[in-house]
Amino acid sequence: MRKNSMLQKSGVKSVGNFSTRFSLPSFVKRVMKLTDSQKVAISRTGFGNLLLIPTQTLSKNLLDELMQRWDYEKRAFVFPPGEITISLLDIALILGLRGTGNPVILREDTPFLDLEREYGVGLWNRKITVASLEKRLDSLGDSNNDDFVRSFLLYMFGTFLFPNTNGKIDSRYVYLLRDIDQVNNFAWGTAVLADVFHWLYKRKKEKVQYVGGCLIFLQIWCFEHIDIAGPRLMNCRFKFPRVCNWQSTKSHHRGWFTTKFKELETNQIIWSLELTCDESNTDIIKELIETEKRLTWPDMNQRSSVDTSSHIDHTVTHGFQSMVHLTVDLQTESESESNRVAYGMQNLSSDEFSLRETVSRSSVCHYLGTEKELTGRPETSGADVAIVISSDDDWEDDLKMKSLTLEEQIVQLNNKIGELTRENKILKTQLSSSLKFEEQNKKLNDEVENLRQKNQELNLSTNCLVSRLGKIVFDGTTNTLEDESIENNL
Repeated sequence: MRKNSMLQKSGVKSVGNFSTRFSLPSFVKRVMKLTDSQKVAISRTGFGNLLLIPTQTLSKNLLDELMQRWDYEKRAFVFPPGEITISLLDIALILGLRGTGNPVILREDTPFLDLEREYGVGLWNRKITVASLEKRLDSLGDSNNDDFVRSFLLYMFGTFLFPNTNGKIDSRYVYLLRDIDQVNNFAWGTAVLADVFHWLYKRKKEKVQYVGGCLIFLQIWCFEHIDIAGPRLMNCRFKFPRVCNWQSTKSHHRGWFTTKFKELETNQIIWSLELTCDESNTDIIKELIETEKRLTWPDMNQRSSVDTSSHIDHTVTHGFQSMVHLTVDLQTESESESNRVAYGMQNLSSDEFSLRETVSRSSVCHYLGTEKELTGRPETSGADVAIVISSDDDWEDDLKMKSLTLEEQIVQLNNKIGELTRENKILKTQLSSSLKFEEQNKKLNDEVENLRQKNQELNLSTNCLVSRLGKIVFDGTTNTLEDESIENNL
């Protein structure tokens, strides 16, 4: 059997020289089954823009060729005219996902909820299969309650936003989705961007065969920033999010893309996307702009000037690129199926700003590690640093969340203590009953022994009686014979 056939049977789709479980058609097909009330319920969580995405075909050769130009040390795509990376503004414009808010963190000590058990998850294996989520959604029918919304979001994570190697989604997402009314407060766009950076690193550095992440975002990003092989726009008027504006791309062979990228010129790169009036008035875009202003990054609105007369390397340093420092701690499967605890998008170089300077700014910075690890850390890859920057109110929100987490853990411990107490009582009752049974059994055994002895005595008495009767009968027979003999003689 050929390798491609095996990949198709296992549910892994082959894309160019790599494989993936990303499936936009499956997601769009599921969206088409939604009722209007279900779409409204999902939109309240902040993912409503994703319901507008049309079916598009992944350009196999384009994505593979683009990933080959990723520099994991610079965390940018390197082209002849210069370097350009992916920003939170790109995520917000292309997918319509929020880039600010509470960080998306899946910790090893995330409390195990009874809610997870409803998805067939155990504490020893906190994974939910996409297949089981499909069945669950089918069984829920037209329901638009919290159970439906939670199940749909998990399905969306596993097929569209955070697909991994095994067709499963980490059940610790359920902890973040436990309160549907609070889901909109998380920076899901930041989480998606971190996941994309992670898989770019894995593909280029470790040359993994499997590539996860939201690949349609990466493709649309290329259409928006690189003027080669881009398909026609669907309408003259831009829609939001921008992923809805593009038609499926034309198919080209790998060598065609290789040549186009090598011959790329400065005027073919859009270094920073320009906002339309409608986009500027969108809440998630305004949040990014306001956050950028509060952070007051150094040289945030400057980038290298373009010199068309000579070759100049361009490294985009626009403010939204600096906001790439916003990172999340995600749990996603690596090629070896081992858990990765944290990864980031950018290093904080000493000439930009130090950790203390970052903490002193208006936003709160959380480093997932020790201070020694940060200050003594050398230049590392894009998958090594784990820093989360949240908005002004996030520190208080984090304390509240930690407090709620502790309270939930206390409640769970109390419940476990109650269960153990009940089990202890049951065991005591069973032990007491067992002792009573043993006493009754002993009495019964004694009675059986007495009966056995009496039976033996009766047997002896019976034997004696039979012997005596036999003797009497024998003696009587002898006397009768003697009398008959005397009579005959006479």
